[in-house]
Amino acid sequence: MYTIRKSLDIDFAHNIEGHRGACINVHGHTWKFEVEVSASTLDKEGFVVDFKRLKRDVLEPCHRLLDHSLAIGARLYDQVEPQLQEMGTAFLASRVTVHGEGLPQEPGEEWELFGAKGCYPGGMKVAILPFSPTSERLAKWLYGLAAEQLNDERVRVSCARIYETLHPVESVAEYRPR
Repeated sequence: MYTIRKSLDIDFAHNIEGHRGACINVHGHTWKFEVEVSASTLDKEGFVVDFKRLKRDVLEPCHRLLDHSLAIGARLYDQVEPQLQEMGTAFLASRVTVHGEGLPQEPGEEWELFGAKGCYPGGMKVAILPFSPTSERLAKWLYGLAAEQLNDERVRVSCARIYETLHPVESVAEYRPR
């Protein structure tokens, strides 16, 4: 069996809805998203999957959705969207305060990725996930996205890992189907 792994670091904030401790608060990490792919035979070029395809079809879309965003579950987002709208407006207005006129004020476009949605309430980047974004749930979501993009008659996604904390000691969640 041949196995490859590729990862990508993504900086974003989240909170854990209903958490009994400090993770109820918005806080950020430098996350590492990692996908492991296996095949018993190689393709004509000698690959399980070209690393470039794994990056382009799985990891870069995750980066686009999550980088420098607030990742939040859909249920909580529905409750706090008006407040996020106000915060986003204030954040963007600070550009004028600091730099004067002339900086772009246009938010990005909304888009979807495997059940998640990127949006910009008041101009603030938010990634709305169909679940409260724990590392374990993100790992399962990443696995599903990767499997949708890469699995075929030869290739299988083995697992997806989310590294929530890298330093000083790694904290890792992994999803691997039975």
